[in-house]
Amino acid sequence: MDFLYVLILAVVQGIAEFLPISSSGHLSVLGTLFQFNPEENLALGIVLHAGTLVAIIVFYFRELLRFLRPERFRLALMVILGSVPAGVIGITLKKYELDEAIFSNLILVGCGFLLTGTLLLWSERRRRNLAGEENTTPIEAITPRQAVLIGLAQAVAILPGISRSGSTISAGLFTGVRSAACAEFSFLLAIPAIGGAALLELLKLARNGMPLEGVAPWQLGAGFCVSAVVGYGALALLVKMLNRGKLAFFSWYLYAVGLIVLGWQLIRFF
Repeated sequence: MDFLYVLILAVVQGIAEFLPISSSGHLSVLGTLFQFNPEENLALGIVLHAGTLVAIIVFYFRELLRFLRPERFRLALMVILGSVPAGVIGITLKKYELDEAIFSNLILVGCGFLLTGTLLLWSERRRRNLAGEENTTPIEAITPRQAVLIGLAQAVAILPGISRSGSTISAGLFTGVRSAACAEFSFLLAIPAIGGAALLELLKLARNGMPLEGVAPWQLGAGFCVSAVVGYGALALLVKMLNRGKLAFFSWYLYAVGLIVLGWQLIRFF
């Protein structure tokens, strides 16, 4: 594989995994443009996911250490509870091999972009309508109901074009969770979600006995580093923009990309 493609995919993975613009949707579009088949390059997908996973762990390292204290055991249970829906749906899609058909459908991707853009606009309005942070739920007090609803939003975001961070943060805001807590809980949920996705791909690679063809080991290493560094920067940017109430900024980008993808597919159809 051309090293330039590896770098582009790593940058896109790092940016779109955390910014609310859908990494799966962008990678599906790039895969079509570059004639890149993820099923033939599972190792690269695993490495890029691992890079973004490291970015989350480094960014929230101090918060993760606090889970060793008894007062955070309840929050750990909420993270586990919120992770169940995406885990069940993700495993089901893999088991029945439905994931490849879903991710290759660019019409679905384009619609997902438009849906994510709308979610971000609605969530920003919800945030403005809240009568102050004192009326919202801090991360330590997230309820099982809120955890499940945010987890269901993460499960829906398995569909390409629907942002995992955008949908979970929006669900948190709609259920009354504090802005900063929405971001933190969203990315705490991302650790088992991204780790689980990488593990499923690793098991598939081991089960099929697929050789690591097309991508040199040094390219894998470079992709890992780029996705980790870019992901860390994207995560820091998202937290800053959420705190400033600028999340809806990404809606206009998603509307533009969604319409372009749908128009592209319409032209190809005719």
